[in-house]
Formats: sequence, C-alpha cells, structure tokens
Amino acid sequence: MLKNEAERQGVSVNHLVNSVLQKYASFDRLARNGNFITLTKHVFGEILKGIPLERLAQAGDNAGQKDIRDVLDMLGLPKDYESFTHIVTKLFGASDRAMWFNCYRSIQENRAFLHLQHDLGRGWSVFLQHYFLSYLKSLDIDCEAKVYDYALNLKTLRQHPFLHSGSDKFHENSKRKE
Repeated sequence: MLKNEAERQGVSVNHLVNSVLQKYASFDRLARNGNFITLTKHVFGEILKGIPLERLAQAGDNAGQKDIRDVLDMLGLPKDYESFTHIVTKLFGASDRAMWFNCYRSIQENRAFLHLQHDLGRGWSVFLQHYFLSYLKSLDIDCEAKVYDYALNLKTLRQHPFLHSGSDKFHENSKRKE
C-alpha cells in the first residue's frame, strides 16, 4: 500500500512515511485529543450558508481568542505574533493539516500580510476575520482585514521587532512566493 501511494505521488516510500509522521506529530495527535471534528467541505459549506453573517462574526469573536490560545498551549508555543503566524500558516492554512484555507504570507515595508484563500464563501471569510482579529486584539496588535467572498487579507498596521531581527524562525518556509 505504501509503495503504491508513494509511486502515485511520485515520491520515495521514506518521503511518504516521513510526511505521514510529520502530519501526525503536528496535527493528527492534536486533533484526536483536542475536540476536533471532521466534516466534508460540502457539508460544512452548506452549514455556513444557513447562518447569517452577523452570527458568524459573533461566533468568530466568541471563539477566536480562547481557541487560538488553547491551540498554542497544546503545541507548547508562546502566545505571541510569531506563534500566531506559525499556526495560521502551518496548521490552519496547511493543505495537509486543518485545511481551513490556503495561506500565503509576505512581508513588505515592515508590515506582515496574510492572504487566506478558500472556497467556502463570504460567511467563512467573515468568521475568519473575527476569529483571528479577536486574538490579535488580545496581543495589542493593530490589524487591517479585507473580506472577500473567497478570501481574507490580514495586514498588520504597525512594525513588529521580529520583522527586523531575523528571528522569525517559522517564516522561511511560509513566505509567499512572488
């Protein structure tokens, strides 16, 4: 089975096994112990369609700060902007992890940008906006959000020390390719 899947993906069996173990270590073990549920994208999209935007915004406000803090605690990461961008890009925005969206990150003119692209409609963008901004507000980070039907853009509005220090240990693999 592993050999067939590795051939299908065009990788070695060792690479495939390494990928499976990395996914388990960074996501699956947390999902099993962290009250995560699995839904098909179609079912989730249908649920979202039935919820007014105002309720989705309220749900994001209510859940974001606590939920993100809980995820950071489960991962043993500090509650700071660098850890926030790590979980957004590597956990929520990774195609082989939570799959909430595809995340593209860039730094321009000492500002950090996150582009979160999905195919679940405006309601999901509104939820994500409130979910993430509620946490960033708790860090006292000013952030501008632009909501689209199938994406959310987040832009920090002030400089962050890590943007100058080179200490963004999570940045190198998640930087948006221009």
